[in-house]
Amino acid sequence: MSATIVFGFFTLANGKHVKMLRAGSSTAMYHCVYETMIQCTSGMVFPAMLCVYSPFNNVVLTDNTVAFVLAKITIPANVMGDPILLKGICVVPVPGSVNTEDYKRHIPDFPHPMIIGLGSVTNQPKTLCNGTSKAFNVISTNYVQDSRMALTT
Repeated sequence: MSATIVFGFFTLANGKHVKMLRAGSSTAMYHCVYETMIQCTSGMVFPAMLCVYSPFNNVVLTDNTVAFVLAKITIPANVMGDPILLKGICVVPVPGSVNTEDYKRHIPDFPHPMIIGLGSVTNQPKTLCNGTSKAFNVISTNYVQDSRMALTT
């Protein structure tokens, strides 16, 4: 068994309400798809795409809405060229109008998302440059956008 989950506050933009057909079926499902970014503690920023189930008559959130997101995550092998895929489990927008200064005061100071992974360790730990921390690869899979995708972190 394996899974990788991310949670944190994300700024959402360029939302689209799209109709998707289930794989091997004519059943339609609707999703809102947003562009966002994942900011690491190192300062690196990676593009991401958030896809969340939505009723057929739902409207997309306003650009630059900040939301608390809990999602399955899949990081592509070419993370510098392809967006990270997020399959939303829960998306809770920060209330208020994004066009007011008051809106920014209601956003918690939580700039970096947290990632929780369960999978298989594939190598021996490596000591990092600080001399005490250790790192190792973990292979995990998630079912995202009608297919099983592997993730190595």
